[in-house]
Amino acid sequence: MSRVVTFGELLLRLSPPSHLRLTQARSFDMYYGCAEANVAASLSKFGVSVKFITAVPDNELGESSLSMLRSFGVEPISFIQGKRLGIYYFEQGASERPGKVVYDREDSSFSTLKKGMIDWETAFKDADWFHWSGITPSLTLELAEICEEALKVASRMGLTISADLNYRPTLWKYGKNANEIMPNLVKHCDLLLGGIDDSEKVLGIKINEKDTQEDIFSNWMKAFPKLKNIVTTKRMDANASSNGISASFWNGKELLHSQKYNISHLIDRIGAGDAFMAGIIYGMIAWPNDNQTALEFAAAATCLKHSISGDINLATVNEIKALMGGSGGGRVSR
Repeated sequence: MSRVVTFGELLLRLSPPSHLRLTQARSFDMYYGCAEANVAASLSKFGVSVKFITAVPDNELGESSLSMLRSFGVEPISFIQGKRLGIYYFEQGASERPGKVVYDREDSSFSTLKKGMIDWETAFKDADWFHWSGITPSLTLELAEICEEALKVASRMGLTISADLNYRPTLWKYGKNANEIMPNLVKHCDLLLGGIDDSEKVLGIKINEKDTQEDIFSNWMKAFPKLKNIVTTKRMDANASSNGISASFWNGKELLHSQKYNISHLIDRIGAGDAFMAGIIYGMIAWPNDNQTALEFAAAATCLKHSISGDINLATVNEIKALMGGSGGGRVSR
């Protein structure tokens, strides 16, 4: 198995129990996770060796968050600095009431990282793959520049590089738009997770009215010649309690589609994209010459994540393969 390195902020998540609204909450369910940390934990559960680079405060929350990652087998490389762990509050939606996220992450330990602090050559020693997401460069200009540092070293050292565009408009607050920052980072990527809505907002690539999905992804590859594969997920007939979900894979020659899953009782959709990202990374490592199987594994992984509370997908490789093979939740496994 390849060795993977991820980089991002580790957050504390607080969610009201029993689908209560934030304005009703008198207690919270507590989880750790977010984006790249979720990918790291899921990959480690699949048996992949993973390092996760972050920064946390020197207090009980910082130590608890790192202990959580270690419990999954992830090796944290953490800078102990700053005064606080970033927090986000998640209000679980129901039926036609959508879920809601409120961020409280300004001046977090992670946001105090500076250029030159991370020895990327040491971090990438013996690694084969580097994964990042668009959330990190959305937080501060300094973090965008640190991402660029990492990507230049990873490219020079020959690592496969993947990214989830993860566009969160409420996070881009430091005077730059995503499409001013992200293209300079995405140009280093071999694999990208994103949707057609990201084309202009994130990548600065305009869409013509008659463009097909293949046209749009082909234009991405023309703009970023290093890019070899693009994956995307699609939700259908969706409300906060039930979704249809499928995924597609563009390899520059053909657009592959996964089977569709109907999720009739959604427990928690936070981290579903990260479950997909971990699934596609694992799939491309496990089946390097079989894009369709890699895609089906990732789609089944994201489906199962919707049944699991918290940010992190707890599904195993065997459980995901069973769902791929048609063994759903209709029978009890005995």
